[in-house]
Amino acid sequence: MIKSMTGFGKGEAKGKSGIFTAEIRAVNHRYFDLSSKIPNGLVLLEDRIKELLRKDIKRGKINLFLSYRSPEKESESITFDKEAVNKYYKILSEIKKRINTKEEIKLSHILSFTDVIVHDEKSFDIEVMWPTVKEAVTRAASDCNKMREREGKALHKDLSTRVSRISGYINSVSNLAPGVVAEYKRKLDSRIKDIVKNQAIDQARLETELAIFAKQCDVSEEITRAKSHLEGIIKALDAGEEAGRKLDFILQELNREINTLGAKANDIKISRIVINIKSELEKMREQAQNVE
Repeated sequence: MIKSMTGFGKGEAKGKSGIFTAEIRAVNHRYFDLSSKIPNGLVLLEDRIKELLRKDIKRGKINLFLSYRSPEKESESITFDKEAVNKYYKILSEIKKRINTKEEIKLSHILSFTDVIVHDEKSFDIEVMWPTVKEAVTRAASDCNKMREREGKALHKDLSTRVSRISGYINSVSNLAPGVVAEYKRKLDSRIKDIVKNQAIDQARLETELAIFAKQCDVSEEITRAKSHLEGIIKALDAGEEAGRKLDFILQELNREINTLGAKANDIKISRIVINIKSELEKMREQAQNVE
């Protein structure tokens, strides 16, 4: 069964090293593209996380958010940089004197500089923490995949319904196509009789014209290829593997055959059916953009 590229998943794991929570948000994208936001001390695990996710997610724009809580519930060490405070106060005093303002230098002015307050970051042992991180990310990916599979079922149903509808349209064209030449012959006979009246009609010339017309409007090859492409779409939908790129290619080829069919048909009824087919194809191409 196909999967959607859109999904959300959350996973949490607790170990001796702490509690990790992973959130995954996935949207459609041409390739696998990972953006991660993880604690600074765990940046070296990013490649491992990427390889882990690629096992379950083949294509899409993936945003990973990983957070950490210490098991000891330690309060974060926060202090201030005395040298920075003195430096900024001196600079602000000089600016105040230069522009000759009576405005007082306030604490809020000093605190507006981000390097005044210092957060002491906890050091991480990535090898100790990796099993817990792996478990949290795996759970998040599994949760995300469940949502992607649910949406994949909806996409499968919609695309299969449209394939069936287009197949019906193709059969209608197949039934109408033989009558196009017969109708053209009838109209051509009528026009020639009006022109030449009682004069003899050159049957050989007439048959040649009909043969040329029949060849120009013969859509049997396009119908055969269109049916083959529809079968290819169903196989791709039921293959149970990455199908997005294959669907996109088949739909492009199918659209090309339908355009050719419409150009060659020379029949108003077939032209109307072709419009309906192209409308269905456009909707299918939009849906296929979200298939993994």
